[in-house]
Amino acid sequence: MGDVVQSAEPQLEQQQVGDLSGVDPALAIERPIELVAHVTLGPVNATTVLALALPTIVEQVLHVIVGLSDTIIAGHLPGDQNTRAAAAAAVGVMSYFQWFVGLMTSAFGVGATAIIARSIGARNYARANTAAGTAISGAFLTGLAVAAVLFAFAPRVVALAGLRDLAAVYGEQFLRIMVITIGLQTAGQIGMASLRGAGDTFRPMLITAGVAVVNVVVALTLAFGLFGAPAMGIRGIALGTMTAYLLGGLTTVVLLLGGATRLRLMPGHFRIERRELANILRIGMPSWLEGMLLWIGQFGIVIFVINPTDLAIGVSGVTMAAHGAVLRIESMAFLPGFGFGIAAAALVGQYLGAGRADESRRAARLANRLALLTMTVAAVPMVVAPGGMLSLLIDSPPVVRTGLWPMVLAGLAQPGFAVAIVMGSALKGAGETIWPMLSTIVGMFAIRVPAMLIALHLFVAMGHRELGLVAVWVGILVDLNARGLFNLAVFARGRWRHKRV
Repeated sequence: MGDVVQSAEPQLEQQQVGDLSGVDPALAIERPIELVAHVTLGPVNATTVLALALPTIVEQVLHVIVGLSDTIIAGHLPGDQNTRAAAAAAVGVMSYFQWFVGLMTSAFGVGATAIIARSIGARNYARANTAAGTAISGAFLTGLAVAAVLFAFAPRVVALAGLRDLAAVYGEQFLRIMVITIGLQTAGQIGMASLRGAGDTFRPMLITAGVAVVNVVVALTLAFGLFGAPAMGIRGIALGTMTAYLLGGLTTVVLLLGGATRLRLMPGHFRIERRELANILRIGMPSWLEGMLLWIGQFGIVIFVINPTDLAIGVSGVTMAAHGAVLRIESMAFLPGFGFGIAAAALVGQYLGAGRADESRRAARLANRLALLTMTVAAVPMVVAPGGMLSLLIDSPPVVRTGLWPMVLAGLAQPGFAVAIVMGSALKGAGETIWPMLSTIVGMFAIRVPAMLIALHLFVAMGHRELGLVAVWVGILVDLNARGLFNLAVFARGRWRHKRV
């Protein structure tokens, strides 16, 4: 049983529902409800994958609604088109820093998900609880440190992002409000990752639904001064985001303490176990490095291209606003990929934990086909009606014109992106995080950046400096397709089946 988690905790034998014979007594006392409710993993099929993926897809849609609502509100604030472009640019840059905050704790989520999924498959619930509690506490402390740095250096952070004039003012206002609840927000995110690793994608969906509703209601109310509230503009949008994630983090922690899931945390579980922390970080750090290099590449490209393109267009903030709008719309297309990727990660880990590597392979391949189909269909409107989609988000003709071709290229990138997401997630679910990290590094720095620079050079040579953002998306298109092929080839080799966590 080389694929089963190695742990000092007793392993539970395979049993029928409700049969507690042979269960370690300590585990039976700790988890009576979950042992009765657990169903032995059967052969994988589309229903199995969809049961995990659909709630996650809905959850991801709700996450995007949070970002979309912020962009739409910013893009329709009172004032002229330049004011709205500045507000949308500030929100777009802040989305990069929200991404950065999530990345700083991503190692905890990836490592805990792999360990929890494998432990649940092996019915080692005690280790699953320990991993979840350790990861949540580590993420909380890391989030607090990141928040303190961002708050203290907010003006420098905004300047680094290339925001100028009114966009810089808006960016600093948003950032200093956003960071207030980062500690609890990151703890909640890792808590939801732990639930998904345990095969529970429904409750994270409900929590995210609450986050989306609170964000929309509070942001609209405070940005426009509805129901007698003061009209706070960009600060109202930031307060909506802050309030929503505060409540989401609290709800997640309370849910885990309540024990209504396969995970049932006690206060003692939040004590950081050094050995488990080392295991979590060993698995998760390659993924963290992958994400950070991707962020550095993405953010660096934006800084490199945004200001020169704005100068060519003649209006500050237009390029960042267009880029942010394209990213928000694109996210609606790749949501199914992340949903099926999370399903693949959970199923691969749980089937490996149960010693059924063939079912792990089948689950990943089925999830990949479903993601490829749905993301391709979702990309069609981006290719055939880019202007109409951009106009829905931002009421600024210069922003819409700047984002037209980037939107088309984003749509064309979705099939390759689907394969990259699901195959990378399947590898991570097995605890194999090195190859996905290499895929990102090679894709970003050996493919995306050179492709972008070549396209940018050609546009400048033709006298079209205003097409800098198009060059960025040419690089993204080439990179995502190459990354998909790379992850698919690594998965086909099959060495992930023998990975220990």
